[in-house]
Amino acid sequence: MRKSFAVAMIIAGMCVSLIQKADAAGLCCQLSSGVQESLSGVAAPGTDELSLQFNYSFSKMDKFKEGSATRSLDDLKADMKYRTLPVSMNMIKYTMTAGYGFSPKLKAFISVPYIRNTMDMTMGMTMMGTTTWTQNTMAPVSGLGDMTVMALYRLYTNREIRPTDAVTLGLGVKAPTGSFTETNSKGKFIHAHMQPGTGSWDPLLSLIYTKMMNQFLIQADATYQYATRNREGYEFGDSTALDLTGKYAVIKEFNVAAGLTYLFVGRASDKDGNYTNLTSLLDDPANTGGESLWFSPEVQILPFRNGMIDIKYQVPLWEKVNGVQLVTSHRLLLGVSYAF
Repeated sequence: MRKSFAVAMIIAGMCVSLIQKADAAGLCCQLSSGVQESLSGVAAPGTDELSLQFNYSFSKMDKFKEGSATRSLDDLKADMKYRTLPVSMNMIKYTMTAGYGFSPKLKAFISVPYIRNTMDMTMGMTMMGTTTWTQNTMAPVSGLGDMTVMALYRLYTNREIRPTDAVTLGLGVKAPTGSFTETNSKGKFIHAHMQPGTGSWDPLLSLIYTKMMNQFLIQADATYQYATRNREGYEFGDSTALDLTGKYAVIKEFNVAAGLTYLFVGRASDKDGNYTNLTSLLDDPANTGGESLWFSPEVQILPFRNGMIDIKYQVPLWEKVNGVQLVTSHRLLLGVSYAF
């Protein structure tokens, strides 16, 4: 009984663990309200059950990459290519997700995030051959993010009672519910990837394979997000995430896990130039997209029946970006869920 309960909770906690997008991502500001984050670790409800989960994520960006090489802020100042440079950025997301089990095979989820982004930057001004750099703090950008609706359908299990193998298909869409036209004090659009929303309808496709072995579970995921162009002419890059995670039920109330995630994000396109400023590193579309590999240790606490606390920490093992980008040094995710 003890083992079966722990195994059941592992399945519940992972069967909708859609992969982190670059906001997992460590590419500069790429986590823009994507489903990979908003449904990560959400416990799947049983048939005719409702699940609710509150997620908090914090991403710290304070280092630079050019390709796969590390650059310093002083290097970029000396290059003099950009007169506005980011110094550090904090991206915070609060997400509420509701799920419902229509049948043993079909689950549906709706996820609504609230975004708060802050950034310190430095600006250079040259007078009489001397460049002076001045530190500035950007006003916080906050608001409702892009809502995600996702359906998961179980394509295969090797048996109906206590299956050990399962394949699940996920189909969904990210809707443009968040603002993507926030402006600065001069009336210009702020950096596209700092906007609370993207302004685009983005289809999502996910395939999940789960293998159970007593108290140990292995899961492999693949998730693709197709980015469309918003009405201001900006198109975020498509993203593909591949994830491999192992989880172990230590005791009835405690699970541990570790995962590897590979993320690819395409370069963004600003067709009408509404978000582009070639004197600012963040506002140059050439400095978007790339690929990265992430390591994610995780613990789950099951304090009572149908309740779960999830804690995950993410660090990049390898990154290769387009152009020069401010990238993520670490990321923390916390989740609390309950099934009714």
